[in-house]
Amino acid sequence: MLVLNSSGDVQYEPRISAQPQLMAETAPRRARAFPVCANPRCASGWLQLWRKRGVPVVEGGWLCSPACTRARVEDLLRREQAEARPAPPHRHRVPIGLTLLTQGWITHQDLKDALEAQRKGSRLRLGEWLVAHRGLKEEQLTQALGLQWSCPVFSLEKQAGSLPANIVPRLFSESFGFVPLRLTASGRLYLAFEDRIDHSLALAMERMVGLQVVAGLLGATEFREAQRLFAQGHFARARLIEAGNLELLAEAFSRQIEKEKPAEARLVRVHDLVWLRLWRDMESRDHAQAAVSGIEDVIGSVVRFP
Repeated sequence: MLVLNSSGDVQYEPRISAQPQLMAETAPRRARAFPVCANPRCASGWLQLWRKRGVPVVEGGWLCSPACTRARVEDLLRREQAEARPAPPHRHRVPIGLTLLTQGWITHQDLKDALEAQRKGSRLRLGEWLVAHRGLKEEQLTQALGLQWSCPVFSLEKQAGSLPANIVPRLFSESFGFVPLRLTASGRLYLAFEDRIDHSLALAMERMVGLQVVAGLLGATEFREAQRLFAQGHFARARLIEAGNLELLAEAFSRQIEKEKPAEARLVRVHDLVWLRLWRDMESRDHAQAAVSGIEDVIGSVVRFP
């Protein structure tokens, strides 16, 4: 473009095109308009644009075809398999007997008698024996266990309303010995255990529900009452699948995903089991208000046949 400068001479100035700015503004809009398959090995290319399906979505990623669903599920199962490491046995720095003794809740003779009963093969654990035979209060034993595990001690006295049964399959609560106690408006999920904290399970719950999990203890009597209350709740439908290898489990999971077409699905390993949760719509992910009809759990395991 030719222009006159301040001296009256004619000089050339290149025209600044608005096209790059226009492209920058429209690029994100284009990316949002056309979803990208979450399978990194998807071979559909531009054929994805002609897929007339907005679901399923697995861990936030849309999948354009049953083949891509299968591939994505296999990747997730291998991720869980790679991250699975057997937890080393937990060893407390201070034994429970010394903790009780330090707190003044038992005497040296009480501890000596309890250890002798253990040596003779008592079926009761040390703390249980002291409760049964030396008058130790159940609340004191629970407080001592809380000190050992450095965790809070819960109480059902402060429990208001029903227990959040839609948050976890009933099978997990019964198999791994915990109860989801309450769900707060600030996004915290309180898990209660009876005498030991399962950190691996608490982490799996945190990954699945996307909430901060606070694990603590309940006394034996209150824990049994919490289990009873929890069992009265309404649970999501659960399906159990056993497979001979990881590939067969991936096939079964992907078939279920394709059948239900969830708006969101997540997969985590819980000890030797694999938990797949399907939400049929995004409203079902509101853990406080979700109806169990909008949720389906699929629990799988790989069985090693002899």
